Amino acid sequence: MPRFITNTNWYGWSAPEGEIREVKRRLLGLTVVNLMISIACGVIPTGVTRHNWVSFAATAALVALAAELVGVVRFYRAKEHMYQREFEGIDHFIRLPCILHMLLILVAVIAAVVSCIRNWTGPLDALLLLLLSGTGVCSFFVYKLYRTLPVFEMKQPE
Repeated sequence: MPRFITNTNWYGWSAPEGEIREVKRRLLGLTVVNLMISIACGVIPTGVTRHNWVSFAATAALVALAAELVGVVRFYRAKEHMYQREFEGIDHFIRLPCILHMLLILVAVIAAVVSCIRNWTGPLDALLLLLLSGTGVCSFFVYKLYRTLPVFEMKQPE
């Protein structure tokens, strides 16, 4: 049964259409690159990835990244204007998972540094630290790029 919508205002992004299309394309590209980097982090055979805190935080960050990807895909497919509930769903599915992903990656990087100090296993440890940092930076850019788009609210035309 559909829910009753009390707020009939329309919401959307008030930038020129070309700019919105470019931001959508960049966000999707950044998120896909982020996903590939995250998968590469899990595949690198190093002692750091076997550290419990690193693996826990990186796995939880991967879940946040999946939610971020869902939000970016929803944004990519979004119409010019939508009801408040749809708009807020897209907005929350981009902003909140980005922040959560960055925080979890920060925990993973700190744990990886501690693991490297305790048990250095070679140059792959440094590569893993670099890739983990890179995935956090990608989410930071997704967050910043999305936040540059101005939003609008307008009354539904009668």
